[in-house]
Amino acid sequence: AEDKAYGLTEYTRALLSRHISGRLKLAPEHTEDHVLRAMRKPGFSSFEAFLKDFRAYCKKKDLPWQLVPYFISAHPGCTERDMHELSKKAGRLGLMTDQVQEFTPTPMTLSTTMYYTGIDPYSGKKIFSARSEHQKKKQKSYFFRPGRK
Repeated sequence: AEDKAYGLTEYTRALLSRHISGRLKLAPEHTEDHVLRAMRKPGFSSFEAFLKDFRAYCKKKDLPWQLVPYFISAHPGCTERDMHELSKKAGRLGLMTDQVQEFTPTPMTLSTTMYYTGIDPYSGKKIFSARSEHQKKKQKSYFFRPGRK
């Protein structure tokens, strides 16, 4: 009952205490809500709440575990400014950003439809997609800046 104060499910507590070797990989995929909406993912606040509970639980149980987030760059709807914000937020939260993937269009996905049409099919509005190699590399560069924490 005491552990429930940390907001973690019984499954998550069991996972942390018995089934990981020190690093839990999780995929928030982005920090900016409009990009997450394009991905059809929950807002970043749900990840921040989990991170807070994860850290509190690990501290209480004296577990030296790390949470390693997985992020995506250049997804439809994501701009260079969004990547800058992601980098700042990840840094403020003390997250290691070594799990990064550049968006790659794959058949039969909503994201690929947005990439090729430039339109969000749910809203009917135009949506930006980084298309050139320069744009994609610029977005991804925010993950690996020298001195970024």
